[in-house]
Amino acid sequence: MSDLLELETDPAIEGLWIAIETARAQSYPLTGAAFRMLRPPRDTNEALDAAARALDFQPLGPHWIEVPRRIASKILTHIIAHDLAYPDEIVPVAQAKELAERVLALVGPQARYFTNGAISGDFAIYDVRGQEVVGWRSLSDAPFDHGLFALNERRVVVLWAEDAP
Repeated sequence: MSDLLELETDPAIEGLWIAIETARAQSYPLTGAAFRMLRPPRDTNEALDAAARALDFQPLGPHWIEVPRRIASKILTHIIAHDLAYPDEIVPVAQAKELAERVLALVGPQARYFTNGAISGDFAIYDVRGQEVVGWRSLSDAPFDHGLFALNERRVVVLWAEDAP
């Protein structure tokens, strides 16, 4: 892995990823992972980029976009409930929101939330300064990818969607 992160194998966390995968059984799976920090990172980007690399994604360095919790919840709810390229509902929004809140609970209320930009959905994405986010930077080779990296002082949690070609 790295000298910074170690993949967590807690059965409760694994159960959450299985619950999300089961709910989305009619569509492509999402990538979900939780990493324990082995040491404090030099900066936030180091932790985010290490998690991205561990999942075979491209790191974004200074291009991570920090979003407030309410936007983080909307991003997670959207990627659980829908495909990225199509508006069809795959998982009922209420169920997707409950699963999204369970993901956010893994990092607690003092967490920080990051994404790669704005991809799709019926809501705008705003960063922590209140600026609307337009466009995105891909982390993968998929036509579209979007999701959330959340971190606190002990853990990095990722839920990521890659739309199938």
